[in-house]
Amino acid sequence: MKILLDCRFKKGAGPNVTASYLLDYLIKLNTEHEFVILQHPGQPLPEYPGIEKVLVPVNNNFLEFLWVQVYLPVLFKKLGIDIYHSLKHLGPMFTNVPTIQYIREVGHFFPEGLKAFKLDWANRIYSGPIKVWALKRATRVIGLAQETKTVLTQKFGIPENKIMVNNNGLDPKFRVIDDPEVIKNCKRRYNLPEKYILCVSNLYPHKNYDTVVRVFAKLLDKKNENYNLVFVGNKHYAKTDFFDLIKDLGIENNIIFTNYVEHDDLVYVYHGAALLLYPPMLGSFGNPPLEAMACGIPVIVSNRGALPEVTGGAALVLNNPKDVEEMLEAVCRVLDDEQLRQELRQKGFRRVKDFSWEASALRVINLYKTIGSEKICHSLT
Repeated sequence: MKILLDCRFKKGAGPNVTASYLLDYLIKLNTEHEFVILQHPGQPLPEYPGIEKVLVPVNNNFLEFLWVQVYLPVLFKKLGIDIYHSLKHLGPMFTNVPTIQYIREVGHFFPEGLKAFKLDWANRIYSGPIKVWALKRATRVIGLAQETKTVLTQKFGIPENKIMVNNNGLDPKFRVIDDPEVIKNCKRRYNLPEKYILCVSNLYPHKNYDTVVRVFAKLLDKKNENYNLVFVGNKHYAKTDFFDLIKDLGIENNIIFTNYVEHDDLVYVYHGAALLLYPPMLGSFGNPPLEAMACGIPVIVSNRGALPEVTGGAALVLNNPKDVEEMLEAVCRVLDDEQLRQELRQKGFRRVKDFSWEASALRVINLYKTIGSEKICHSLT
């Protein structure tokens, strides 16, 4: 079968990195299908030998949406596409070609999610009724967690047998590194201190980092040790009042913003951390907790979204991620209790064995076979 892989994503952010991993493994493991990649011009994707690429001819979001809805189905016929598979974005809603739609998280389907994301009216329509309509019309939906499936079935009535839960994988590069010199060199490149608490993700307001800095300020008052707080991710997504809060708390000298870190370096950044703090108010799949656990780093997460499901008892879970005292207590427990750190470390090693990009890609390839068989049966009736 000829399958169009919709790879319209950029370098840097978490969902784009995970989509790139899945793409690599799909191409690596595929033995029977012909792939065509849809991407933006100049997008930093590798050149895959023998795989055709189609470029989106517009760079305006609204025009791109129209192009996908109106012209892409025409292109399906010209290219002889048998299946359309979205690795991130919304695909065409009106086509006879079987479609696989992707959904990463479901927080924006709820009022608190809309408030947290601060979406404008256009994005509210796109992320709400348009996306729901597309999911209902899709041949199959791929969600990253059981929580996604539960919401789609209970809130929107999408049949369970139409939704495949396919967890993200974990790249083998995230592992215990025994070479302290390599870790030191990486910390030097990013100007990282000796001891630090780590947060990994772009600094969107819903990531709850205002609570994190309040907790960190109290931690500095409570402990004599000179801890630092390191944020890995694009700080330009943060609001001005976040930086004002840091100044008001007087902790500017103890906070480091690395912005984007090369993904190959991230494993070493994890190794320098005392713990990973990942407490968003809206939780999607959450790869950083898995990456940190694979490196032997204790993890604290919020109880939101799929995070308790993903970490599977291998992390401390905050019942109220906005509660400064609860988060402070969890951080102090991890920093002070060596037995707890070792317990979380061992649980983390066991948990990450359940996540593999190879297994994730093979589940998708098997889904192609299922859709192909259904297509043949439908044509015979």
